[in-house]
Amino acid sequence: MDLTTRYLGLNLRTPLVPSASPLSDSLDNLKRMEDAGASAVVLHSLFEEQVRSEQDAIQYQIMYGTESFAEALTYFPKPTEFVTGPVEYLGQIRKAKESVRIPIIASLNGSGLGGWIDYAKQLQQAGADALELNVYFIPTEMDRTSAEIEQTYIDIATAVKSVVSIPVAIKLSPFFSNMANMAKRLDQAGVNGLVLFNRFYQPDISLEDMEVQVNINLSTTQDMRLPLR
Repeated sequence: MDLTTRYLGLNLRTPLVPSASPLSDSLDNLKRMEDAGASAVVLHSLFEEQVRSEQDAIQYQIMYGTESFAEALTYFPKPTEFVTGPVEYLGQIRKAKESVRIPIIASLNGSGLGGWIDYAKQLQQAGADALELNVYFIPTEMDRTSAEIEQTYIDIATAVKSVVSIPVAIKLSPFFSNMANMAKRLDQAGVNGLVLFNRFYQPDISLEDMEVQVNINLSTTQDMRLPLR
């Protein structure tokens, strides 16, 4: 039986493409997925906010208290001497490309337009065969309209497409007033594919401890109704 198909312009041997998940953290898992019939793999997402948070934490820990004693400034290396940023993720793409023969699709979640552009270029240079834009943010501004939020998706897609030559897909939640219109606008912006995301991870908050609680519920058949519509 011929199961070959095309996705994002890529010729795939089967329509099986494992989505972004912790499974892609391991090169051994990538090989196992390839052996099991996967025709491409989407790596877990690179989060710009997480990268920036780690950079800020390193800067703080190194420089904390150094102004108290003049000699302290000579004890620590300069923050610029540390390897920070998406280096680990970029290295994972390169190792994945060396380990398997199937396409490797990188996943990116940016926080600013400049970050989307910069990291997208780096992911392409690292060897990613395609890029999946994991656009997700929680609008909390009361004066921000739904049209402005939708335009953010278009702006991100347009900006990324202008700086990379590899295929670009974008994740879409089912929570749009007019999904068909969003799909049409993203197509006009040059996006090569749409990933219909079924549901977002929704952690709970403990009112007693005032801390975020990990609350993972596995999908059920009922969860499919919303994305399918």
